[in-house]
Amino acid sequence: MLTSKEAFNKLPQKLHNFFIKYPPRPFQQYKSSPSVTNDPTLNPFFPNKNLETGNWQQPKYSRRRSADLFKLAKKFGLQDLLPPTPRKFHEEKYNNVKFMNSIINPSPRPDLDKIHEKMAKRANAIENMDDIISKARPNYKKLISKRKKKEEEWF
Repeated sequence: MLTSKEAFNKLPQKLHNFFIKYPPRPFQQYKSSPSVTNDPTLNPFFPNKNLETGNWQQPKYSRRRSADLFKLAKKFGLQDLLPPTPRKFHEEKYNNVKFMNSIINPSPRPDLDKIHEKMAKRANAIENMDDIISKARPNYKKLISKRKKKEEEWF
């Protein structure tokens, strides 16, 4: 049977070095969001703000490197010991899927009676459009009379 030290030494070099710099979760807690640079619970996977300068520092481990570490730790079953990462992986990613609202709450089908009423109102409005416009613009009557003359003289 392996002791914990022997098992730790058998980890891949990347994971081994990471756990030396940032001890696993039971020994040290990490924030699950960006924090300040002098915070003792600083998470190496999130950007951090320097209060003196007001600038944001890049995370110690980029998203690609954090993904590589997570996948490597998952192979050995140690993913729970890593600090929280900004990315979601595997089961966590697919368990938190939000379904589209239209699938869960489909909109009701419109009643055909209402559609026919609406179409009849539109047709009526189009037929009476000249009268409606001529009430608003008195000069429009001249345009209507010119249009009628052109229609009558086609032969």
